[in-house]
Amino acid sequence: MLALFFFLSPVRAQSISNEGTEFYAIFPTHVNAPDYAQNVIVRNNFAEYSIFITGSQPSTGIVSVNGTNIRFNLAQGNTVVEVKVPRSAAYINESERNQVLSNRAIRVIVDPGKPKVVTYGHIFAGRRSAASLVLPKDALGQDYYTMNQEVGAAGGGGANYIAIAAVDPDTRIFIQKDGKDLVSGGVLLRNTGDVYQYLSPDDLTGTHVFVDPQTSACKKFALFSGTTNASITPPGMSCINPNSLSPSSDPLYQQNYPVESWGKNYGFVPFSSRSPSGASVRTRGNYIRILAKEDNTPIQFNGLTVATLNAGQFYQTNSPINSPTYISSTKAIAAAQYALSQACAGGGVSDPDMVILNPIEYNIKNITVYSSNKEAISENYVNVLIKTSAASSFRVNGAVPRGNFTALPGSAGLSYMQLNLNQYSTQIFNLSASDGFNAIAYGFGDVESYAYSAGTNLASNQTAIAESTDTKEKIENACSKEPFNVKVTLTSPVSSLSWQFEPNGPVELQNITTSLPVVRNGTTYYDYYFSRTISYPVPGKKSIKVVAKYPSIGGCALNEQQIDLNLEVFDPPIAKFKTSTTFCAMSEIQFTDESIDNGNSITKWSWDFGDGKVSAKQNPTHVFAGPGVYPVKLKVENSTSCDVAEYEQVITVNTIPEASFTASKPGCNNTSITFTDKSIITSGNIVKWTWDFGDGNKQERVSNLPFDYKYAAGGNFEVSLTVTSNTGCENTITQTTNVTTPTLEAGDDLVMIRGGSVNFNIQASGTNLRYKWSPAIGLDRNDVKNPVASPTENTRYTVIVTSDEGCVLSDEINVLIVDKPIIRNTFTPNGDGVNDVWEIDYLDSYPEASVDIFNRFGVKVYTSIGYKSPWNGTLNGDMLPVGTYYYVIDPKLGIPVYTGWVTILR
Repeated sequence: MLALFFFLSPVRAQSISNEGTEFYAIFPTHVNAPDYAQNVIVRNNFAEYSIFITGSQPSTGIVSVNGTNIRFNLAQGNTVVEVKVPRSAAYINESERNQVLSNRAIRVIVDPGKPKVVTYGHIFAGRRSAASLVLPKDALGQDYYTMNQEVGAAGGGGANYIAIAAVDPDTRIFIQKDGKDLVSGGVLLRNTGDVYQYLSPDDLTGTHVFVDPQTSACKKFALFSGTTNASITPPGMSCINPNSLSPSSDPLYQQNYPVESWGKNYGFVPFSSRSPSGASVRTRGNYIRILAKEDNTPIQFNGLTVATLNAGQFYQTNSPINSPTYISSTKAIAAAQYALSQACAGGGVSDPDMVILNPIEYNIKNITVYSSNKEAISENYVNVLIKTSAASSFRVNGAVPRGNFTALPGSAGLSYMQLNLNQYSTQIFNLSASDGFNAIAYGFGDVESYAYSAGTNLASNQTAIAESTDTKEKIENACSKEPFNVKVTLTSPVSSLSWQFEPNGPVELQNITTSLPVVRNGTTYYDYYFSRTISYPVPGKKSIKVVAKYPSIGGCALNEQQIDLNLEVFDPPIAKFKTSTTFCAMSEIQFTDESIDNGNSITKWSWDFGDGKVSAKQNPTHVFAGPGVYPVKLKVENSTSCDVAEYEQVITVNTIPEASFTASKPGCNNTSITFTDKSIITSGNIVKWTWDFGDGNKQERVSNLPFDYKYAAGGNFEVSLTVTSNTGCENTITQTTNVTTPTLEAGDDLVMIRGGSVNFNIQASGTNLRYKWSPAIGLDRNDVKNPVASPTENTRYTVIVTSDEGCVLSDEINVLIVDKPIIRNTFTPNGDGVNDVWEIDYLDSYPEASVDIFNRFGVKVYTSIGYKSPWNGTLNGDMLPVGTYYYVIDPKLGIPVYTGWVTILR
């Protein structure tokens, strides 16, 4: 999978982005990736090369190499177009090494007047993948130190390479290692687009590649380096791939940055050791390699010195590391990190790869990532390094990222995130933040990998920039009718500068009598400002041409150099907003931005609500603490910080009513509850009362008179009242109203023997119920739940219950009178559940009655006081024999006893 990035917002003065209109790439030698069957090569896969082009705006142009021209059309911004470069036209065979190859550079040229683009080169074949950011011509330099790597035990062998491409004619370039020429007398590239590739079995890291100061002092060139094939393994590990009987290997391919784009501070963030599924992978980490361009360059990891290097020397960690690290020096350095061969990586998929890191000093604010599915890449990521203070502003497609930032150890205020792109369904990702960040894109598959810089700002040898007159910061576009400064930065002093601010416009000559050098990152520059500020009265695309005339160019054939500055002038944005239609104190008011950007997107909103509170949101909400008249102001800014008139609306915030009510008792179902409004307002009038009774019913009333409401069932109901004033302001209060549902069940009618008594057993529930029985005749009490009844005749009793809430329920029960108990003369205690005990009906009317039973011999076999537990035909737990038994029942009320016989049958 290939992820592509383009730069949108530069953040450094004296720097340029990786956007451009002219690019030079090289398709270097690589070792083919064979297919194996039982350790035997069955097919060689020859690599192909594609140029990927993206940008923030639609653009068109041409890709050319060795006489082949291919048109490209980037139809929409934030998309990507792939141009497949013919292998036969661009590829450098191993046999073509160490010789000048005419017109072999892959050249990307944007059509005149079309927007800048960003370009990436991708080498791919079966189990081979390597990619690099391609730098625009303006970002190229004259002085490089190369980054390479040992070939290791790569199957099929390999070599280190240095590949250079001329972007100016008659450019002589020296290639030196340890102060000695690797190519005697240097390499002369006669024509633009000529290429030279140097191959060596040795690690070429630190090779010094630079133009001849005597003949080519003002000329630039592009430089790519890496390996034709390499395996990268930890010390003492063989990491054999079972298919090839050697470690997995891959070509390494990166465009090198000129020394003026090196920095002093880097953040190393390891390639992700967590797969998209969450598995632990690649746990052994990565190698780090640091390269110096000056003698006595100290190298520190997390503040500890690990090496001191001279020019062209490098430091590599003794073994791979998997801990994020802050790398720093007092002098400019270059840094690269390397992925390991798959069998050595510590689990999961991997393959060797190299990415040259961008220094923290050169960062970006906005990039777009496009991911493609070429070859066997199955996992893809972006590592992001940002100031901790700006981490919360980082967004992916405008949303909070699906990952977390972690503080970078050893750094002052930096945080990093390893963002898994596989968790998103889209293939296009816009990454943005309020402050600059660094990012690298990378991916892994089965013995497959790629890694490269996501995009960067770069230092430039010769640049023309526009600067704000207030902040002196670089601006990418300007505001109509507002002045700005124009500055050119050169590497040699000039005798004069000619400035032209409109096509076919007048040329203004500026003679230079004094040139003051400025040293940045060890390189000497000369800054020249136009003698006055300039401004454009109308918007549009502007082209400024500066011609520098040199008194001496150190052997360079030219004595003049043209530097172009293209920028767009916009009318300032117009601030405007709308609000909610109702303004009430203590209520959320929506403010909606309706500003006009005039073609240049607004990036900042500054709200002043007139009550001491402010906001930086585009569409904020605000709550005013009290009523009053407030002047609300909005000021907007675009990326150019144009001077924008402040927009003001005066709004009147009204008083809100204070909702209040009471509910009367009783709170009983089917009994009315009286609701009384108690709401007040200090200014204006309440005109509407909206009641929600919490049972699904609502009422809207136009007066505050008390009213009754009846609930159909009991329970706790959240009753809310919303009152609305004549200005539309509302306030709501909610209270819980408890509606009780008492229950009462007197039960079945009762039968008792004349002269006896019976206990009521009614069922009732409620809050602190009170009871009243009538008539009171024959009751021991008429104010308890279950009195004892002893009527002398059939009587219907009524019970009335009253709850604390005033709820009233009633029920009735009949007490019927019989003259004697019903005594059965047989029963069958055989355990079948039918007629197993001797039943005596209504004997419970005589609660103190004695029951005695005798066998035919006069022996007492059962006795009881009362008859709550009927006799089951046993004595001391043993079954009595079948036969006739005799009973004596004494009611104990001074009335005759009952005698007779009962028979046990089985």
